[in-house]
Amino acid sequence: MRGYVSVDVDIDDVISSLSVRELQQLVDELYEDGYVAKKAEFPSTDDVWNDQIGKLFNNRWRLSEEDQKTILQITNKII
Repeated sequence: MRGYVSVDVDIDDVISSLSVRELQQLVDELYEDGYVAKKAEFPSTDDVWNDQIGKLFNNRWRLSEEDQKTILQITNKII
């Protein structure tokens, strides 16, 4: 007799932990397997840049005062 294992996975947790590249791969696979009707394309930006910059969110406490000032100066230049 074969048994099975039930695993409770919150899909929102899985999706929110994916990088832009991984999300695009997921969408591509869903399209190729016929689960979505239209192939979605994510903006063609520098994924590595966005992933790295995203790591700054909620991590201010890890930055020195000097690093925080530098980041604020840069963002003020482009806003």
